[in-house]
Amino acid sequence: MDMMIINNNIDDAIKATVQKPAKRLIMRSKSTLAFALMLIMTSVLFQSLLSTNAHAASDAPLDRIAAVVNSDVIMLSEVRALANRLKKANPEVDDRTLIKEALDKLVMTRLQVQKAKESGIKIDDNLVNEAVESIARQNKLNLEQFRIALAKEGFDYKTFRQTIREKLLLEALRKRQQGRRSVITEQEVDDLIKSESYQLNKDVQYHLQDILLPAPNGLSVAQFNAAYKQAGRLRQQLLGKQQFLESKALKKYRASGKDLGWRGVNNLKPAFVRALSLMQVGEISPLIRDSQGLHILKLVDKKGGQKKITQQAHVRHILIPDSEPNARIKLLQLRQKILAGADFASLAKQFSSDKGSAAKGGDLGTVNPDVFVPPFAHAVKTLPINTLSQPIKTRFGWHLVQVLERTTSDQTRDALKAQAQNLISAKKQSDQYKLWLQGLRDNAYIDVRLSI
Repeated sequence: MDMMIINNNIDDAIKATVQKPAKRLIMRSKSTLAFALMLIMTSVLFQSLLSTNAHAASDAPLDRIAAVVNSDVIMLSEVRALANRLKKANPEVDDRTLIKEALDKLVMTRLQVQKAKESGIKIDDNLVNEAVESIARQNKLNLEQFRIALAKEGFDYKTFRQTIREKLLLEALRKRQQGRRSVITEQEVDDLIKSESYQLNKDVQYHLQDILLPAPNGLSVAQFNAAYKQAGRLRQQLLGKQQFLESKALKKYRASGKDLGWRGVNNLKPAFVRALSLMQVGEISPLIRDSQGLHILKLVDKKGGQKKITQQAHVRHILIPDSEPNARIKLLQLRQKILAGADFASLAKQFSSDKGSAAKGGDLGTVNPDVFVPPFAHAVKTLPINTLSQPIKTRFGWHLVQVLERTTSDQTRDALKAQAQNLISAKKQSDQYKLWLQGLRDNAYIDVRLSI
């Protein structure tokens, strides 16, 4: 069995195993940057097992303490074993550098394991079993076959399980430390989107109209500020108006207008592309400055690129909980009253147990149907407009549903912003975790007894 495959499988199994309910102390994470950091820090525990029995036997008589980490010790044999493994992956690196790298990795692993235990994080046998079984399955072996394969390669099964337990401990510690969501500003999100605007919009074509207020280079600060204020006033007058190039305000402010037609990002100024990355059809841009002056763009239309179009529905409902006797029959009676002419909103206010929507006549607003539980969502997607559903059972009870309207919404910009926010959050969490690890090391007692 290929040990590189086992090592990769371990990381896959740890990912799968830690993605369990919160009651097991470990929560699902989407931060690939931070998870990669953890693997780098913690993989040394497994790597230290990869030396051969013969190598371990030759080192045994010479073993001694290489470092003291708080109340724990790192043995020279552990450092040599890891350095030997690192040498196989990086044969061009000199032995002294590899010994130092191995010791640093082992120190950081010890510190994190200690901190995890101090924090009360515990990894039960069930989680370890799941991870080991996952590794075995990925190697197409049952558990007994996997144990035999490990033994043939010189691995002690008990030590292997302990390695997996420690990896799970470190992953749980990382998730706990990164559980506090970083504050991300709208400006950070917008800046990231703008910085990637050419890549994001490479396949998009824009139909643009451009208004220019001359403000050439060489103006004094006072002159430029005056021109900027004028441009701002013109933009305010154009907002929400149908007329753009035809507006009488252009003459008042000595501005010129031009229809640029359809253009791709490679035929537009960089400042235009950055602004367009956050605009929707019909919107007017902020003021954009270049060597000619101050521009105000209107996005008349666009085509191409990836779009995220969602169907939304205006929904209202009446909920009778299961705890009420004959709940379904009561709901059927209300349905008959509405069909006979009774007011839906009045009955919802009187009888619905969903107090939030009941106060609004059962109105849930205009939303994406996928936010609802599956049976309710299916009804919202399939019911004819203004038709009363039959009683629908969910875990909340029995619902009477009515769809008042369906609309199509372009969520491309919202999806783009959400993606940018996730990327920024992952980067911030990774950076913060690195600083936290450095602080952990700075505040620890570390006595290196190995001359490097």
